[in-house]
Amino acid sequence: MKIIHTADWHLGKVLNGQSFLEDQAFILEQLIETLKSENPDVLVIAGDVFDTTLPNKGAVALMEKTISYLNIELEIPTIIIDGNHDGKERLGYGAKWFKHNQLYIRTQLSDFFTPIHFGNVDFYTLPFFTLAEARQYLEQGISSYEEAVEKLIERVKPQLDDSKQNILIGHFTVYGAPKSDSERDITVGTIESVSPHCLDAFDIVMLGHIHHPFALNQKHIYYSGSLLQYSFSEVNQPKGVRCFHLTDKKHEQTFLPLSPRRRLVFIETSFDNAIHGYFSYQNSEDYFHFNLSGLEMVKDPMQQLKQQFPNTLALTQQTSGSTRQVKATQNIKKMKPLEIIETFYQELTEDALNEVQTKHIQTFLNEYGEEE
Repeated sequence: MKIIHTADWHLGKVLNGQSFLEDQAFILEQLIETLKSENPDVLVIAGDVFDTTLPNKGAVALMEKTISYLNIELEIPTIIIDGNHDGKERLGYGAKWFKHNQLYIRTQLSDFFTPIHFGNVDFYTLPFFTLAEARQYLEQGISSYEEAVEKLIERVKPQLDDSKQNILIGHFTVYGAPKSDSERDITVGTIESVSPHCLDAFDIVMLGHIHHPFALNQKHIYYSGSLLQYSFSEVNQPKGVRCFHLTDKKHEQTFLPLSPRRRLVFIETSFDNAIHGYFSYQNSEDYFHFNLSGLEMVKDPMQQLKQQFPNTLALTQQTSGSTRQVKATQNIKKMKPLEIIETFYQELTEDALNEVQTKHIQTFLNEYGEEE
C-alpha cells in the first residue's frame, strides 16, 4: 500500500496583512501533480486544513476544489481530521455522506474507536481535542493532554488487530518537536504535548501540528510539516509531503519536497545595502522581513523597500539587545508553560515567582489549558 501524508495547509492564512491564498492555490496544484505521479492508495490530511475556525469564502472554495478533484476525479480515498485551527462543525459538514465516496472527515473523539479499514491496514483517527472535551468524553478528571491521550489509547488497545498495520492519525505535539511562531497562535507552550512512548501501540503515527517535517527523530512517528512557510521562524524549513510504502508489517517512507511560488526570507543588513539589493536573494517577489541598521535618518523606509521588494512584510531595526531577544525566542520553544511564565515574570520584575503565585499559575494551567 502507498500512502501520501500531508497536514497544516492553513488555507486562508494571512501574515502581516498579506493573504497567502494565491500561494496556497499554487502549491496545491503541485500537490495534485505529485499525487497524479505517485498514485497513492490513500491520502491522509492530519489537521489544520484551514487557518481559522471560520474560514473565508476563498479558503473554503479552494479546499472544496482541491479535495473534490483528488477524491472524485482522481478517485483517491482520503482521510481528514481537524486540527487546533479548524472548526469541527465547518470542516465536518457533510461527513456522513462523503464517506460513501471514501472521503472520511473525522472531527469527533468517538471516531477514534471506529477504524477505517483498507486491506490489511487500519487507520485510527484522533482529531484535535481540548482537555474539556476529553474530560467530558472520558467522564473523569484529566490533568494533562498526555494523560488524556494515554487513556484513549488504553481504551482502544483491545481492538487493535496485530495481524494488520495499525496507523494513528493525530494532531498534537510530541515532546522533542519544537514549534515555530505560527504554531503558537492557538496553544500555549507544550500543554498539548505527549511523550513518544505513549504511541508505541501503533505501527505508524502520522501527525500534523508541527510545521517542520524533520522536527522529530522517532522510528515510527512522523510529521509531514506544512505545505508552505507560514512565519519567519520557518525560513529555512523544507516543505512537502511524506510518501509511505507499506509491505507486511514494515514500512519505508520518503519526503517529497514542493516548491512555493514565493519563499519567506529574513535579511539582516544595513538599509543602504537593502535598498540597493546588496545582499543574497533569489527572487525579488519573495516575502521579506528586513532587520536593518541605519534607519535613524531614513524617511518612510518601508515604502522605499517596497519599491524594490514589493512583498516586504516586516521591517525591524537592529538594536544592541537584538541578540538577547533572539536567544530568548529560540529557548522558549523548549520550555514548559510554567517555565515560560516564570522567565517572563523574572525578566520584567527582576524577582522570582513566590510559592503562592506558582501554585495559582499551575492550578490555572491544569484547569483551563487549551480551553482558555
